[in-house]
Amino acid sequence: MEKHRSEIKRINGYLKEIITFLDDSGNPIGHSINPLMVELKPRDITQLFVGSLLVSTPLCFTEEVWKISESLSDNNITYFFCLSIFAVTSFIYFNFYRYRLKGHVIEFIKRIFFTYLISLLSTVLVLSLINKFSIGDHPSMARVIIIGFPSIFGAMVTDYLK
Repeated sequence: MEKHRSEIKRINGYLKEIITFLDDSGNPIGHSINPLMVELKPRDITQLFVGSLLVSTPLCFTEEVWKISESLSDNNITYFFCLSIFAVTSFIYFNFYRYRLKGHVIEFIKRIFFTYLISLLSTVLVLSLINKFSIGDHPSMARVIIIGFPSIFGAMVTDYLK
């Protein structure tokens, strides 16, 4: 006989997985409620922004990042970009959608897009405030991608913590 059963319910506007643990005769002996993080809510967007700022802000002020952005080749910048897309997609898939992708593909794509977008925009915001960003300037765009790479990890971790 199965030792637990699982059901999904909406509680206070959020999807939750309720796991009921059963004894040998099938009677419930306990419950566990886990958040299902398959929907992107305004709270999640706020967490992405804050996590991204936590990591990107100190990096925006370092002269080493400014110099690296001027000296890295376009190929290396492209590799950073591709690696960050791969990292965000993998993290989101394995931590939020691994067993629940079916029926939530649009939300999965939305979460990837917004995680990356918010991370880059928070980096652009800080760089703009310290006059180290201008649209169309190659070193500025390189700075955004270089700083955006670790910034994405900050965004993802704070989104994961509920």
